[in-house]
Amino acid sequence: MNETKHCGARTRGGQPCRCPAMPNGKCRIHGGLSPGAPRGTANSNYRGGFWTRDAVEERKFIRSLVKGDLVDKL
Repeated sequence: MNETKHCGARTRGGQPCRCPAMPNGKCRIHGGLSPGAPRGTANSNYRGGFWTRDAVEERKFIRSLVKGDLVDKL
């Protein structure tokens, strides 16, 4: 842990924060964005994939084909 990059924020006592930094340079406590919930089946709230990015994009594409928007472009 001593070799990892640290946050750089200061505690109330004036000491540097000892939490490891995330890719944006800040720790999860001092302004680092959370990476969020895991994607796909790794998330315990996964319900079958109807609202995955791929499924939504596929439905948009099919909808545009049905409407006739992409017929000229293909």
